[in-house]
Parts: sequence; C-alpha cells; structure tokens
Amino acid sequence: MIQNETIIAQATCPGKSSVGILRISGLHADQVAINVLGKVPKPRFATYSKFFDKNKKVLDEGISLWFPAPFSLTGEDVLELQGHGSPFIMDLLMKRILCIKNLKIRIAQPGEFCQRAFLNGKIDLIQAEAIDELINSETESVVRASLNSLHGGFSVYIQELIKELIEFRTNIEASIDFSEENISFDFNTLVISNFEKLNNKFSKIKSIISEGSLIREAKKIAIVGPPNAGKSSLLNILSSRDRAIVTNFPGTTRDVLYEYVNIHGISCEIIDTAGLRNTEDEIEKIGIQRSWEIIKNSDHILYVMDKTINLEDQKKLSIQFMEKISSYKIQEVTFVLNKNDLLEDSFGIKKIDNLLFISVSALTGQGIDTLKKHLLNKEKDKAKEGLFIARRRHIYQIDLSYREFLKAQKNWTKYKNIELLAESLSIINKLLGEITGEFTSSDLLKRIFSTFCIGK
Repeated sequence: MIQNETIIAQATCPGKSSVGILRISGLHADQVAINVLGKVPKPRFATYSKFFDKNKKVLDEGISLWFPAPFSLTGEDVLELQGHGSPFIMDLLMKRILCIKNLKIRIAQPGEFCQRAFLNGKIDLIQAEAIDELINSETESVVRASLNSLHGGFSVYIQELIKELIEFRTNIEASIDFSEENISFDFNTLVISNFEKLNNKFSKIKSIISEGSLIREAKKIAIVGPPNAGKSSLLNILSSRDRAIVTNFPGTTRDVLYEYVNIHGISCEIIDTAGLRNTEDEIEKIGIQRSWEIIKNSDHILYVMDKTINLEDQKKLSIQFMEKISSYKIQEVTFVLNKNDLLEDSFGIKKIDNLLFISVSALTGQGIDTLKKHLLNKEKDKAKEGLFIARRRHIYQIDLSYREFLKAQKNWTKYKNIELLAESLSIINKLLGEITGEFTSSDLLKRIFSTFCIGK
C-alpha cells in the first residue's frame, strides 16, 4: 500500500549532537537524492556524500544511505542523510528538501514511518507497538521484552490461535458443502473437537501472557496493613526520599500516595495506603475504602505489620487478610515484619504455613535489600527468555475473544445452530485480528501511532 506523498523527518533526537539523521520515504525519495546528492547512492551501502543546496553549494557533508523498495523499513524507497547534528544544519537541510519543486514532500506525522511499514506488510501491529515500547523503555527487562515482541515473539502466539480459528471456520464451510451433497456428516463431533482445540490454544496464550509477558505499565506494588506499622516509612526507604509524612500517630496517611521506583531494572509503582482498621472518622473511612480498591488492582501486596506485637496477633492478622482477599486476583502477597531493630531477632525471609514473611527495619534500612531482592526474584521468575511486551489493549482483546468463544460454546450446546456459530467465530476472528492489525479501523491506527515520535 504505497503512499502517494513522500515524507521527511529527523530520525535522531532534536538538539545538538555529533550526528543528525534525516529520513525520507516515498515515491520521490530518489528525486530527493538526485537534487541533494547529485545522484542516487548505491543501494544499502554507506556512501560519503556532499549535501547541496538549490544553488549547488555545499550545505553539509556526511553519509547517505539508499534503500530501494521493497527492501526498506517502510517498504517504500527510503533515503537517509546522516550529517552533523547541529539543529541549524538539520533545519536548513529539511527546508532544502521540502522546497524542491514539483515534488510532493511533507513533514511526517508522529509514527508515520512505522505506520507505513505496517500498511505495507513489513511488520504487524504488535511489532509496530514494540518499536514504541523500545524507544520509551527505561529498564533492561522492558528493552528485552520489546525486542522479543519486535522479532515476533508475541505475534506468533496470536497467529497460531488465528490459524486454528480459520481452520475451524474452513471445516464448517466444508461441512455445509458436504451436507448439500447429501453426504452424512457429524456436525456435533466436528464442532466439539474444534472447540477443544481452540480452548487449548486460548488457555495456552492466556497462560503465556500471565507468565511470560511484561505489561508496559510498571508493576503495581501496594503497601498495606494496620495503622502505625511503618507503611509510609517503607515507601520512603524504597523510594530513597521522604515521600510520605511519618508520625507516631496512627492513621497519619489518609489518602493514596504513588511513587515510581526502579528496583534493579524492574519498574515498580509503589503505592502507600491508609491503615486498615475500623474507624468512625469519615475522612479516614474514605482513605481505607481507596486502600481496598488499590489492593484489588495490584500485582503484589506488601502487608506491613509491627513485629513487636506478639506472634499470635501476627498470625491472626495474616490469616484474616488472606481470607479477605481470597476472591481477588492478586498475584503475590508478602508479609513485611517491620521494626525488627527493636527486637533481638534475625533479619531475613521465613515461610510459615505457605505464607512468606520478611523481617526489616524501615528506620535503619536493615532487611530492605533482602526485600528488594525478593521483589526482583519474583519478576525474574516470570521474566524468562520468552519475555515480551503485551499491551493492555492486547490482553483486553484476548479477553473479549475468549468471552465470545465461551458464548459460542454455550449457544452451540443450547441451539446447535451452525449460522450462529459461524457468526461467533467471525467475531472472534475480527477481535484477534485487531491485535496484529489484520482487522483495524482508522481510529485505532490513529490512536496507536499518534503516541510515536515524529522520526518513527
């Protein structure tokens, strides 16, 4: 799907640098080369070139790269000019190219190079989004996950599911044709068999997403527990700054506090919450209600207790909390025994009745490294070689698809209607196709690529 207009943008970050790169893509990229360089460079070779203005005077000199279609980033003719990274030089060169007569050249929109690569079949939508993730990555795990997605690590699972679905639809079509020829065919056995295959694929991909994917947003780690246990002190020491007010009065924290922390390469959103207790204070009640909302939507809970209370009370608090959250979809819970500096007890991790307890002192910092390593190890357990980026959009589409699949199963059991089944399978196909971009709306593409930088 080659575009009519040729586009240009600076591919390097604006500002002073040793090198600045302009990227030109489209039908007239070769004419740009002839006007600015005097010729079209040898394909896929770095050529030392002079960059001329309209009067054939040298504007700059550097490296030119020529990638003829379809063997380029966008699938179109692409010219790259690598000159000196002065903003003034880049601006002069950009104006020179935009002013070439009789050529339709304009400045690229955000993400338009990647969008053209997608539209021309060079990458799918997941890979396009992975480029944006890679550019904006702030931790090693996000870099590795983005690269795996860019290389098709996530796309392959979606494609396998779609392939199974298409095969199911094809079998149904063939079965309908056979029935018109008065050939006996067991529809029910065919459908049940394919339902089983599809369900296995859905289960596999949902499992892979939960275990091997990295959501772009930081891991949500909620610090919860009774008042005056040291939750705010823990937030402060994890974030290495006085983010929360700390006093000896119970119930000091009445609202939710957020802090983004990089723990050994893992991006975490640490959330301090109001102390969990029964209270008549209306403002504190609102804070506690918000705490429970945070708990429901967190990836990891750090339940902080004052270790100076007796063991029976510690056990009681931990059991009561686990019972309250039994219906929540929380991935991890760790009990943090704070104020260990006041006791003659060792720091470290203990497992009691399948619950994990870590002794720390938010005052002295003892045990905090152990806690950080524990949080890191929990993420490393998930971060195998197959780690990839799965956006919330992807997971939402898969959830919608699976719901439609379960609905199709239920309707088949109830009605045995082949047309109703075919419609459901078509909907599932469309929902899954929106992940990779096989089925997309212009609004969806606009929303996704608008977040990209101009030069991508």
